[in-house]
Amino acid sequence: MQPLRIESLANPVVKELRALRTPKGRDEQRRFLAEGERTIATATAAGWVPEMLLVAGPLRAPIDGGASGARSAISVTSEVLAKITGRDNPQEQLAVYAEPAPESQSTGRIDPRRAARWLMLEAPRDPGNLGSAIRSADACGAGGVVIVGSGCDPYAIETVRATMGSIFSVPIFRATSSEAIELLQRWPGSTVATALDGASDYVSLSYESPTMIVVGSEADGLTPSLRAACREAARIPMLGTAESLNLAVAAAIVLYAAERAQR
Repeated sequence: MQPLRIESLANPVVKELRALRTPKGRDEQRRFLAEGERTIATATAAGWVPEMLLVAGPLRAPIDGGASGARSAISVTSEVLAKITGRDNPQEQLAVYAEPAPESQSTGRIDPRRAARWLMLEAPRDPGNLGSAIRSADACGAGGVVIVGSGCDPYAIETVRATMGSIFSVPIFRATSSEAIELLQRWPGSTVATALDGASDYVSLSYESPTMIVVGSEADGLTPSLRAACREAARIPMLGTAESLNLAVAAAIVLYAAERAQR
């Protein structure tokens, strides 16, 4: 049975939840952390129910008005939240959610016709970029985000933080390089790679629905095999001294170019 109040940083629950900041901890527990009242409210609206809710301050009954439907609710100190999240000034609410089942994240579960736009990211390295890209996919009404190969975890606390709650609204799929290539080869609409030397300006494409937009890692761009699997390659003009845009910005620009063309 969970305690109703935690003040000690040595409490076993603190150690258990702190482990969710690491890939090993998330893999073992199949859970992740989400911070802040607004993010938790977004999750609730999307139908997610937290396994645990931690709130700084005195215990209230029910602790959050019952809005989240949390299976357990614990009052904690700000120091406990700081210890768990690794932040000096943590938000006053922290929720623990179960990760989606691995089988639900298979590319075989994707129905391309469910949405006009989709996003594929190859080996994203920066949690903030990945979170921002997921948020842009949400804003643009994308059907989901496919993460290819190794890279940062969409359920890392830094990534979840950067999504501003969109992690709960956008389906996340995972694929090996070969699975991603197979998906692109059978995709019924446009498949658009982003590349500095792309053959077409990004505004000139037709973006036949459903469009899969494929963006490479921040450092290396798309691998040749994944780029070759796309039917078109779009370039975003670099008019200043910057050599390229980061992954999240490039994804947002091309997502909205597709939205405009399809509109």
